[in-house]
Amino acid sequence: MVDRGSPEKTVNERLFEFFLKERELLMRGMREELGVTSSNEVNVTNLNKRGVTKEKLCSWLERMSSILNSSAVPLLQITVPKADRCERLEQEKIQNQLTIIKLQEEVLKKKDEEMDIMKQAMKQTVKNEITSYASVVTRTCATALAPCNIGKAVKTVVDRDERKRNVIIYGVAETSDEKLSDKVEDILMVMQEKHAIRDCSRLGLKKPDAVRPIKFTLSSADTVQRILRKSHVLRSKEGYRKVYICPDRTKEERAVFRLSKEKKKEKEKEQHPHSSDTEDDLLLLSRMKTIQNM
Repeated sequence: MVDRGSPEKTVNERLFEFFLKERELLMRGMREELGVTSSNEVNVTNLNKRGVTKEKLCSWLERMSSILNSSAVPLLQITVPKADRCERLEQEKIQNQLTIIKLQEEVLKKKDEEMDIMKQAMKQTVKNEITSYASVVTRTCATALAPCNIGKAVKTVVDRDERKRNVIIYGVAETSDEKLSDKVEDILMVMQEKHAIRDCSRLGLKKPDAVRPIKFTLSSADTVQRILRKSHVLRSKEGYRKVYICPDRTKEERAVFRLSKEKKKEKEKEQHPHSSDTEDDLLLLSRMKTIQNM
């Protein structure tokens, strides 16, 4: 029965197995005849023993020749051409590798040339940009360093520095005999903050249908930032839910902030078309519009 699970043997494998089998049978008979146990002992000394006849030697020689002719010679006939082909393939492989190395060297050389061209182009571009920048700086320095522009820049810096210590409060009802510092201190106490305040005042002209925001000044910008971070607690305090605390922004900063809020609301409407603006958001935007015109 043929074992279909094992792969079929090649001609080389069958010839090689036949050669080994026949050789072993021959060597076993010779060892038994010579009275030795190892094939290495089948040598000239033992073959020249008195008991080994000429006919026996000729029989062994004939058997060995038959084995060589029927297996070793066909193996050589098959193997030698394959060995020659392997040698040719190896030579072709070496030649291909040399060709690849040569091509790689050419590619690297080409890349180096392209890199040199790019470096020269970049140097020229940088040189042109520096020349252009220098000419622009030369033309604008005189204008930028004019006394009026320097004074304006200094005033802007000072104004922003002063605003960092200011706080704006929206939504605090106005009364005829109000003491603003007390109202501000009460709000700070709700936030568990107690600080010395100064320059406490309402912003803008008094109108019967509008509540003006309150501006006051603290000792440092760090204190202002701490209060701004804690201002959210007013949303949960009865009587202060519509009170908003904001930094003292410039007119331009207020415009940017208001635009940012409106864009955020528009984006939320696109994502949630059935939702509506909260009363707090609408109130804050309305108050921002009011102070925008101050």
